Amino acid sequence: MSLAKPQGKRALDRILDERYVADLTEIPLSDLRERRVRADHEEAWLSYIRRMLHGRMDILEANRAMRREGGESGGGLDIDALVASLTTKMGPGTQAPGPDVVDSPGGGRRAVERLIARAGLEEYTTMSDEELDARIEELQETEREVSAVRQRVHEVQGMLTAELARRYREGEATAEDALKGTR
Repeated sequence: MSLAKPQGKRALDRILDERYVADLTEIPLSDLRERRVRADHEEAWLSYIRRMLHGRMDILEANRAMRREGGESGGGLDIDALVASLTTKMGPGTQAPGPDVVDSPGGGRRAVERLIARAGLEEYTTMSDEELDARIEELQETEREVSAVRQRVHEVQGMLTAELARRYREGEATAEDALKGTR
């Protein structure tokens, strides 16, 4: 599975294309801001996908640990322990994406959504230990890929932010310009 495709047509593909950050000093301020908004949007989506993957891995890993500790193979999870674990990962201080992030198309979303659906949480209790291990490894590999792509988006965000900051610092843009762009 590949989240980003060179010369692809999706937003993520365009953001990761080297042309997206080429000649930033030459593009209009409004275009620069729009590029930053698009990059922020994709980063929020990738962050959301990572959280979804982590939640599924936590559930499957908790089941695997219970099996290894001699619990019922294929039995239920300790819901209290799971809630406590997820609360620390998803509690105060974490940020959820807005509905526009979750509902937006593109960026390899379909492939990741299929994989998440295939995590088979409804069937984990009937998986063999080998199937469970394979499913966890598949999710971990996908999480690594999502993280790598997200890091590339962070680099793009950094370049866009640096150019915006330079324009403000050197007087090429003002706070008033930013307000005009929101009206």
